[in-house]
Amino acid sequence: MVVVIVLIQVKGGQSGAAFDEIQKVKEIEHVHMVTGPYDIIAYADLPAKSGFRKLVERIHDAPGVERTETCMAI
Repeated sequence: MVVVIVLIQVKGGQSGAAFDEIQKVKEIEHVHMVTGPYDIIAYADLPAKSGFRKLVERIHDAPGVERTETCMAI
């Protein structure tokens, strides 16, 4: 199992729509709106590293997502 933490920046006024779409991604275990340099933090469990790219693409498809920074737990 690969644990992935995704830090997400969203265009102003679109955090709610992005949050709603991101929480629909089946690999996402937890999603939080946060304060600070990022707007949303998502935690995902992937069965293998090979699912990483697809996960990030799904998050970038959410409304208003401008940028992500992704960390894999080791």
